[in-house]
Amino acid sequence: MDYGQLFRRSWDIVWQNKYLFILGFLAALGAGGNAGSGFNYNFPSSSTSSTSPFPPDFVDEVTGFWSQYGGLILGLICFFIILGIVFWLIRLAAQGGLIEAVDRIETGEKMSFGAAFSAGVARIGGLIGLHLLINLPFIIFGLIFSVVGGSFFMTALRQGGEISEAMGGTFAILAVCGGLVGCLLVPVGIIVQIVYPFAQRGLLLQQLGVMDSIRHGWQVVRSNIGDVILLIIAFLVIGFLFGLVTAVFTIPLAFLAVGPFIQDAIQGNEISFGMTEIGTLAFGGICLGLVGAAVNSVLTAYRSATVTLAYQHFLEKQA
Repeated sequence: MDYGQLFRRSWDIVWQNKYLFILGFLAALGAGGNAGSGFNYNFPSSSTSSTSPFPPDFVDEVTGFWSQYGGLILGLICFFIILGIVFWLIRLAAQGGLIEAVDRIETGEKMSFGAAFSAGVARIGGLIGLHLLINLPFIIFGLIFSVVGGSFFMTALRQGGEISEAMGGTFAILAVCGGLVGCLLVPVGIIVQIVYPFAQRGLLLQQLGVMDSIRHGWQVVRSNIGDVILLIIAFLVIGFLFGLVTAVFTIPLAFLAVGPFIQDAIQGNEISFGMTEIGTLAFGGICLGLVGAAVNSVLTAYRSATVTLAYQHFLEKQA
């Protein structure tokens, strides 16, 4: 594969069809929002029957805050869940539109933003099924982790912050098992991230079903593993450079959102979380997501075009 020609041709397609940047922006909406939490509880072996992992005043503060703002917080959670689902669907349709547009442009067809996005919307059902099926182990693991962790936290609050040794030991065992399963899922996640783009192109460009597209994506990767690894290395470098550019825009906004809290913490002032603070954090998070998507739109469109052209090359070589 002529990598120089591949990257030049991908950039030419994106630059000459600038609506692909808009699709790239939509495809980057809400992406990269992963967050992780770690829990480390110590359960001393003593004669007491229970212990509290929370500070003495923590339970009272949380209970009072929840009684005052609980309904509004639940409403905001539902709103952001619905907003996240909408962003996810838009992102999938835009990803499909990028793939369809680059493929048709390379064959000499004329494409527009509306035609490309409509092509992605037309296959949204298959894209949803592919995304859910290929990520099913991680979805199940995330749900179990959330339910177990949330149940432990709520139970401890209902008991006034006190947890029994039996309950603490059970949670510790579950946490260890969850950590082991999480470690096992790391290599699976790497494989999924490599196969998924080619499975998407099999679904869209070869009109395959969901299961067949996953098998097809795996076959493409396995047959061209050397070229795929070189592409991954190249985009790791490009992604690092774009990450630096993104940081230049997002760090100032992040500081504006959380700066007052950091200042209060440095000065030793009491940090309060009222509706003003929650609204500030929520607004800051939305702004950060939009700015990050705008900057990453270039990388998203360019990377999608490159992978689509590489996919076409792999099929031609196989034929």
